[in-house]
Amino acid sequence: MDGNPDRAAPQTASDRDDLLAARDGDHDAGRRLVSRHGPAMVRTARRVLGRYANGDGEDVVQEAFIAALTTGALPRGDVGAWLRAVTARKALDALRGAARRGEQPLAFAGAGGAGGEPAVEPAARLDVLALRQCLARLSPTDRAVLTLVDLEGQSMAEAAEALGLTRVAIRLRAVRARRKLARLLRAGRMESRRGRISRGQEIG
Repeated sequence: MDGNPDRAAPQTASDRDDLLAARDGDHDAGRRLVSRHGPAMVRTARRVLGRYANGDGEDVVQEAFIAALTTGALPRGDVGAWLRAVTARKALDALRGAARRGEQPLAFAGAGGAGGEPAVEPAARLDVLALRQCLARLSPTDRAVLTLVDLEGQSMAEAAEALGLTRVAIRLRAVRARRKLARLLRAGRMESRRGRISRGQEIG
């Protein structure tokens, strides 16, 4: 999966050392972790938050870093994947808090190159936009599952641990969420084709 912009910078031998040093108050180590993994964490947060993502992705990442630096737990594998899993949990917490407060989602902002999103070609931008719009229509937990498993490349076991679900539950969630996403994408393509046909008839 080389070249995937949704992954963080490659794991380095110093990631774990930097994490431990940052917990001991080394600000330079903390800045190195933010530089290497912050952009991917923001993308994870925004995907899980969906329509609530406007302005909140960075706040969720800050909460995730605070949790990572104040917990006694150490990641067993890739530090970047662990940080993104913490981010997904914090994003779900933010959504639950918004639901309790009765907040309404903001209008979907669409895809673009600002705010840490990877730059894409115009032709690909439409597909990215369609995917993000369809993801935003899934439930928060379904978005989190697909973000961790399909976009971040984590295993079912890792995603289950991150989200507090059993492995059976995470597999069922993933299958059902993929089916829902596929239906939404198909419906979107059909609607787009009908729109193009309608515009063609008007021009003609």
